[in-house]
Amino acid sequence: MRHQSQAAERPDNRLRVTNPEEAQRLVLSALEALDGLEPLIEEETDHFKAGRVREALGMALDKNAAASRYTLCLEALKGNAIAIGRFQPPELETLRARHDAFQRKMALNMAVVATARTVSEGLMRELADSLGQNASPKVYAPRAGVTRKPGTTPLAVSRAI
Repeated sequence: MRHQSQAAERPDNRLRVTNPEEAQRLVLSALEALDGLEPLIEEETDHFKAGRVREALGMALDKNAAASRYTLCLEALKGNAIAIGRFQPPELETLRARHDAFQRKMALNMAVVATARTVSEGLMRELADSLGQNASPKVYAPRAGVTRKPGTTPLAVSRAI
């Protein structure tokens, strides 16, 4: 099983399923990868829902590594779709059902992350506007109308979460 998992994790190694045992190992490695990813997505979603953005963002490295592993397993499955279909590993239906459920969890996660981003951007814009109004007095300049006092700048907003 270790050989198959390693092969599924390396995109340069084109895994070819040639018998039912290899097909089953590949399906099991995808289930194993999903076992590692699914709780991380659920935890991240919970953190964002509770407003614990820092904790959610702190999970990025672990989540990305788990997502990469699962993606590589899915790519190996797709690359061997004919063999998987022919050998019909016993756990294939379990994987399909779990993958469908996981897609629903990912849709919820993406909606929660998008909401958190929108709220954060709104707060930063309000803060920038507030700081801009109070911290940069306006002065009159000859023939230029109202301008900002030299040396004052508005708050910059980063769109990356």
